[in-house]
Amino acid sequence: MSPTKMELPITGSDIFSDFRPAAGCLYQTTSQNTGRYNGTATVEPEHMTIKPGMFLSSGEPVPNYLPPQWSSFVHPEGQLYFCRHSTLRIVTEAYLYHLDTMIKVAWWSKEIEDRLVERNFDLSGDVEVFLQITGADCAYYIVDHRAHTMFWLDELDTDDLGLLPAVSPSHLLLALNELYWTHVEYFPMHLNGLPLSVVDELLGVFSHALVDHMTSRTSTFPYAAPQCTKFLELLKISRTQPHDGNTTCLVARLWHLIYHHRFSTHYGEENPRLSRDQAILVDSTRESRSIGFLTSALSFKTSDTYLARLNDIYTDRLVYAHQWQPFISACMKDWRINSYLVCSLNRSVLHLLLVFASPSRYLLFVSGICLSGSLVSSTILIHHHQPLQDSTASEASTYLTAILSKRFKFQLVAFVYSLPRTLYFWGLTTFFLNWIVAFAAFAGIWLAAVLSFVCLCAIVAIQQVVSQTRIRDSWSWPTIRLTESVDTSPA
Repeated sequence: MSPTKMELPITGSDIFSDFRPAAGCLYQTTSQNTGRYNGTATVEPEHMTIKPGMFLSSGEPVPNYLPPQWSSFVHPEGQLYFCRHSTLRIVTEAYLYHLDTMIKVAWWSKEIEDRLVERNFDLSGDVEVFLQITGADCAYYIVDHRAHTMFWLDELDTDDLGLLPAVSPSHLLLALNELYWTHVEYFPMHLNGLPLSVVDELLGVFSHALVDHMTSRTSTFPYAAPQCTKFLELLKISRTQPHDGNTTCLVARLWHLIYHHRFSTHYGEENPRLSRDQAILVDSTRESRSIGFLTSALSFKTSDTYLARLNDIYTDRLVYAHQWQPFISACMKDWRINSYLVCSLNRSVLHLLLVFASPSRYLLFVSGICLSGSLVSSTILIHHHQPLQDSTASEASTYLTAILSKRFKFQLVAFVYSLPRTLYFWGLTTFFLNWIVAFAAFAGIWLAAVLSFVCLCAIVAIQQVVSQTRIRDSWSWPTIRLTESVDTSPA
């Protein structure tokens, strides 16, 4: 049966007279699991008749009636919601202008209120219940505006609610604080604003974050200095309008983000994350030392740079957008530059192959294959990572989680990222060897050997001057140094 729209006022006594949801059940949810942004309903606009003076202030349009104590509000994003102003405040996004929906909401409201009284919960004006009607069932959660937290009628595990594991009750409270502020963000218009102290505390948080970013490269705060500056400007303006529902919404959204950050950094716990590159979670995965040595040697240590950056960005599976976006943009730039270099060198190989009768055509073919592989790998990587340049932290985390290997972590990914430059170096090396062979055929093998030795010494000298580590240490196989333990404790 299609929903019936109310056209006459309905008293509270009429609501519960006949309706009893036989198959309905009450279950728990959270403010982040309501599917708010996953709606699939569709509408079909149609032409309407505009009556004379239809929307004038002096006109009397037919109102949409609501039960006593219920009022309608519109979220700044456009979502209509309803609030019951009573001892136990109730909010819902269910469309109460449909009679059957209103009856279900009223019945479940009474059911939850009775259960709260039965369990001796304090039903002061600080407690607010959210209801979500799904068929005959009802999902709910309860918030406490004084404690800034969320609770339910029965005992639950965090896994039942889709929450992340916590290390202590105080750590769990941070997650519940985050859920509370998400609720306030979604239902801000009926609250008559927030205390100025809430805004002032948020100003202090972003002020400290700004200084932290300006004086440290490893700040754990999720927003960079330019973003913190903009947030501070916005909060200073919002402070002059504390009772505006739009201000309540934006302040709640920022607090929701702050508590999400605090939960991920274990704010106030025994072992908090004080530096972005500090790992505090147990990680059972380990990199393969043999694969690491092999990929490092094959890529002329180019893969090591990518591996270090990927591990740094993905510390404890926590990704910061202001770290990921510059990294992937730098990768894209490097791959494009490599493509230009390959195209230039490929022309030289082709010219040498066609013009000169080189005695080492196989080296030229190998060089051409390596350079072509470099160009192809650059093209594939650029095409695949183009959409990832503007990824949010959540999107970047999802991507990195998907490509993370349980056996090798990011070792193979780093090697693939280094393929364009690796193949370019191998192509350049074989191209240089071809010139040496050609020179030996022209000037003699001894002169070619001398020239090769001089070039090799020049390469080693350049590497030694610009490198932070000695070449011998750089290419030595990883070993475990055994030392004799000496007891220095007093007798």
